[in-house]
Amino acid sequence: MCYRPANTVTIVKCLECGAFNKPTNETCQKCGADLNESRKAADEAAAPSPGAPKEISLKPQGLDGAPKAPGAPAAPKAPGAPKPPAN
Repeated sequence: MCYRPANTVTIVKCLECGAFNKPTNETCQKCGADLNESRKAADEAAAPSPGAPKEISLKPQGLDGAPKAPGAPAAPKAPGAPKPPAN
């Protein structure tokens, strides 16, 4: 199941003075500017940009330059056959 929250604006920032306003306001509480342009700018910023989707590669990336793990140590050499006793 995919969950995508609704595209809603909880506050509107005035483009003229930068004051934050309720989404129900038609004009800015601080400077009286029309908030319709601010809503349009917020909607355009939230909209996904058009264009071709990025190609996805299934090849692992980013690990080519990673250091390799050290190998196992070499096995010790087998001892030679015992030497015969000296007479």
